[in-house]
Amino acid sequence: MKRFGLFLILFLLFVLEGTIFARFLPVGNAYQVQIVPAFVFVAILLMAFFGDYAIRYAVLFGFLIDLVYTSTLGVYAFCMGLTVYLIHALSKWLSMNVATTLLLVAAGVCLLQTGVYVIYLMIGQTDQTLLSFFKFRLPGTVAVNVAFALIIYYPFRRFLLYVNRPEEH
Repeated sequence: MKRFGLFLILFLLFVLEGTIFARFLPVGNAYQVQIVPAFVFVAILLMAFFGDYAIRYAVLFGFLIDLVYTSTLGVYAFCMGLTVYLIHALSKWLSMNVATTLLLVAAGVCLLQTGVYVIYLMIGQTDQTLLSFFKFRLPGTVAVNVAFALIIYYPFRRFLLYVNRPEEH
């Protein structure tokens, strides 16, 4: 039952990042800033640091993102799974605290967004230049997602520790 609660939280974040948060994004602004909320990905990264099954959830929700929000299947599933694996492997070498977690989340969001951009560029799904990607898309995306990670860090960490605690009979 605990795992169902975790899935429900991730699904709620998936819905929020595509519906409600879209109302707060700067559309048609003079600065050309593009912000991509990756709240599900941030929560899955926190799962990788403090819980289990993160790669499975990354691939599952990556496919869900591919199905609902994109026209190409497999790009987000592959990039999310690979990024969670790499960041989780890197986290094993570090002492995990709030600052380290936020730095790893920032690195994970950068890696995910860059991987998706490169794949879309190779298959002709985007015509955005590399300079405009690094200037207009990546900084805002990283800032919003790291701020989200900071907001949910303590409550979500406590929830993950509760979910992964062995049941007493």
